[in-house]
Amino acid sequence: MLISYKVVLLEELLVIEKSLIMGYCNGVAHVIEIAQECLRIAKENNLPAYSIGWFIHNPNVVKRFADAGMQHIDRPEDNRPGVALIRAHGIGDPLRAEFIEAGFKLLDGTCGTVAYSQRIIRTSNPDWHVVIAGLPGHSEVDALSHVWNSHKEIVPVSVIETVEDVDNLPSFGNETVMFMTQTTFPIIQYDLLKGHMEAKYGTRLQMGNRLCPTTSRRLEAINILCTKVDAVIVIGGKMSANTMALVHVVEKNGLPVWHIEDAREIPQEVFTYERVGITAGTSTPPEDIDAVYDALKSGASDE
Repeated sequence: MLISYKVVLLEELLVIEKSLIMGYCNGVAHVIEIAQECLRIAKENNLPAYSIGWFIHNPNVVKRFADAGMQHIDRPEDNRPGVALIRAHGIGDPLRAEFIEAGFKLLDGTCGTVAYSQRIIRTSNPDWHVVIAGLPGHSEVDALSHVWNSHKEIVPVSVIETVEDVDNLPSFGNETVMFMTQTTFPIIQYDLLKGHMEAKYGTRLQMGNRLCPTTSRRLEAINILCTKVDAVIVIGGKMSANTMALVHVVEKNGLPVWHIEDAREIPQEVFTYERVGITAGTSTPPEDIDAVYDALKSGASDE
């Protein structure tokens, strides 16, 4: 969703600048559409509807679907078979097979960028060593770490998050090392790790996937926003890696920043600044962005 406008509030007490790019990315919009389909099919067939894990990292959206009847489930033994939505971050191949064998009907909401990353690992040269830059425990990293090859064997991977992790990697002899990444990994950290990987493995380093292009464009937009404002509010789930990446970029620009999930968390301190920017993660619904904007406008008008 592209947004490019600003509003000067009453008596020019506060200027609110919205980032040029924010709101749902294509992957999130896709999984929400599939989630609605999941509820419809389950209802038509008198079956329970499930989400395998959080289908996106936004608690408000997840709650709305839970209120509509979508139950959270992590493994097939957690409940009786029904219609299950595969989250946007994907799941590993063994877990997918377990759900199918248990009698679940699966609807695949995996982001196309993540599915592409899984295919790269699945078809990689068996003599290569796969290294993933990512946040340990993140659902996308878990999905990339449990990919089957053509023999239904999990492709071994190493996950790195810090420069120290790179230092602790084996030399892997003279063999090729393929560098993958969690698509929403913070770009600052990714560039740092990439540089260290290139220094360590030289010409033996083979690049796999890349950071999500949508995430990269949002980071460029937030850098532009930071040149226009005195402080920034970032709206999005506290578990969202891409939202946290936006927070880190604002911090790097030296501006005060608040990470909130909805309008109820707006701090009063924000009204002490003359120009405040708003941005949001890829899984933040438009109505939550509008609610924060309206609350800021109302609060400024009440000053």
